[in-house]
Amino acid sequence: MAQARTASSSAPFVSVADVGRGALPPGTRVVAGAAGIQREVAWCAVLRVRAPAFEPLRGGELVLVDPAVLAVVDARLTLPRLIDSLASAGIAALAHRGPVSTVARRAADAHGMVVFEMPAGGPELDDLEQRVLRYIVDRRAELHERTQDLHRQLSELALAGRGLRAVLDRLTELVGVPVVFEHGSSIDYVAAGRVRTLPPEVAAAIADQRASLEAWLKEVPLSAFDPPVVDRPLPGGRSRLCAPILVQGSIAGFVSLIGQDGQLGEVHRLAVGRASHACAIELVRERAAREAKDELEEEVLDVLTGGRPGSQAHAMERLRRQGVSLERPYLLVAGQPDDSRRAAELRAAWERALNALHLKALVRERETSVLAIIAMDSRARLDAVSLTRELQRAGQAADRPVGIGFARVRTGPSEVAAAAREAEQALAMGRRLQGASHLTGFEDLGLYRLLYALQQEPELRQFAEESLAGLRVRDRGGDLRQTLRAYLDVGGSPTDAALRLNLHRNTVLYRLRRIEELLGVDLREPETRLRLHLAMRIEDVVEP
Repeated sequence: MAQARTASSSAPFVSVADVGRGALPPGTRVVAGAAGIQREVAWCAVLRVRAPAFEPLRGGELVLVDPAVLAVVDARLTLPRLIDSLASAGIAALAHRGPVSTVARRAADAHGMVVFEMPAGGPELDDLEQRVLRYIVDRRAELHERTQDLHRQLSELALAGRGLRAVLDRLTELVGVPVVFEHGSSIDYVAAGRVRTLPPEVAAAIADQRASLEAWLKEVPLSAFDPPVVDRPLPGGRSRLCAPILVQGSIAGFVSLIGQDGQLGEVHRLAVGRASHACAIELVRERAAREAKDELEEEVLDVLTGGRPGSQAHAMERLRRQGVSLERPYLLVAGQPDDSRRAAELRAAWERALNALHLKALVRERETSVLAIIAMDSRARLDAVSLTRELQRAGQAADRPVGIGFARVRTGPSEVAAAAREAEQALAMGRRLQGASHLTGFEDLGLYRLLYALQQEPELRQFAEESLAGLRVRDRGGDLRQTLRAYLDVGGSPTDAALRLNLHRNTVLYRLRRIEELLGVDLREPETRLRLHLAMRIEDVVEP
């Protein structure tokens, strides 16, 4: 039996629904097998009195039946039996002149065969056969012409580099129904006239269907030029036609058309297939541009932050072409997500945020972190702190933390390397001292700026180890160290330390006496407190 075209290529075809609307007599209605209404009709055949009753059937035919002919062909032949027989031949549909019995309808439904009930009067079936055949041929030619026009308009936009938005906007104009573009794991575009949102239940259904679509695509032939198109139901009496966007053999996304049940026809099917190809062209172009930009940014950033004077002039010129001039104030920002695998996501989020703020910038991944040089235009409405807060908000996804460090605003190419070190130092110290989502400016580091610069000096580590040696072995739980830090942070007040630690003052006093015994010191002496405070700050900086 012919199967309904639930998944197919985007080549033109004429459906049962098309023939019912365009070629069968007025008053014709579907009485059975409505689920197969989008099945392809390839030809037309008539049940005849003379032998053979049918020309050889190859599948996909619309069969025209006059009940008066049934008894002449075979006295035992009934419409239900004819339906059973034709189902095995794979016909697309049957059109019957006059009423169709309940038994015949049940037989058609059992086989998923569309049955039309035509009015008792009307043209001779031989004449109707010729009318249907002419309609199929003309409709195919019309669809082919429209396909070529759709493909031309959309491909021209993509090849001209007008961008995905231009391709999708034109598609919306051509089809007049909502268009949805999925890229990666998100819906990046929705449009239908001025409407650019989806009902929440529809958006949720599209997201839920993604896994099943990807599984289905593993089982069907894939072609970027002629992608498969599939129908999927949606809530609220809607459905969608969906085509994958294939780039270099992988699924880069999906483009879909949304309509009410029965609204989306063959033209929409053709349009979504051609749009998928145009989107693939644009994504390939964008990927090539991105790779070139990545190479440029990597070279420029490495040259400038590495402090290689001989290559700086060339790097500055390439950076200037990106709209970032180092002769004017700029800010260098370093960021790191809690999951190192999200560095690419953080970079993309920063680029979108900076674009929305109309700020020129160079943004680059550096292993697990992201570094950005941002032109601080004099007209910019944000200072360094406000800007970095915007970047932190942009980079946080699903409440997952992002740490950020930023340098002092600088001017001149010779300052880039120092600014990069400042931003990365602020990032590292902020995460170490305050947690994964801390926002830290280099100027806020205070004493840590000096200690960080000296952290490779062996004397620094030796000073800390000697000053705190007595606690290393005997303070296994860390309670004494925690108490000492709180005591020193509050200026040597046991009462304030107890409040900070949420402990009884006597407990703090006991621990302080124990610390004095283990270290052999008197905590009442200011010089002793200074030495221990510095030693603990050194431990914050040096690697354990």
